[in-house]
Amino acid sequence: MGRRCLSLALLTEGASDQWFLVPLIDRQIAELALEAPVGFDYSGVDVGECFTVAHRDLVVYEVTDLLCYYDIVMIHHDHNERGKVDAIRDRFPDDAHRIVALVPVRETEAWMLADPAALKEAAPARDTAWEVPHDVEKAADPKAVLRTALGGRRDAERDFGRLGQAVALESLRKVPAYRAWTAELRRAMEGLRFL
Repeated sequence: MGRRCLSLALLTEGASDQWFLVPLIDRQIAELALEAPVGFDYSGVDVGECFTVAHRDLVVYEVTDLLCYYDIVMIHHDHNERGKVDAIRDRFPDDAHRIVALVPVRETEAWMLADPAALKEAAPARDTAWEVPHDVEKAADPKAVLRTALGGRRDAERDFGRLGQAVALESLRKVPAYRAWTAELRRAMEGLRFL
């Protein structure tokens, strides 16, 4: 059997989520590729044209289009919007297995807090270890904790891409919502026979 090419699209709530999630997803896929019996090609996640906070009809239209061209479509929402992903899956019963929910508890910024070493790399002048909660998903306001950990700068979002490249996957595996996402991604890839 020859190699196949995995194609993956991502819809997020906003641009700052993309800055962190795109490099993170690419790293996670690279790790999963090591488990593939034959191997597959993957050129990186593509970002959809609309944000998931757009009107549901627009998001459904975008997903309809993406499912024509991509093996897997990932839909990112914060936890309080989880119902939107399920509602979109209901619209595509034959392709629901190809729609993967990427839903952090509270906000994506909680995942950025999972690795104090990566935070220190992003803000080397600060000692952030004391500011980061042990269970990052229990942080009441992950955005505020992250902003403080990155030095309180208003432009802290500029470090999101660097964090997406640096946060240790091993640290993220301790975060239940991250494990749920990777398990769902693995099931989708297994169903499509990439793993």
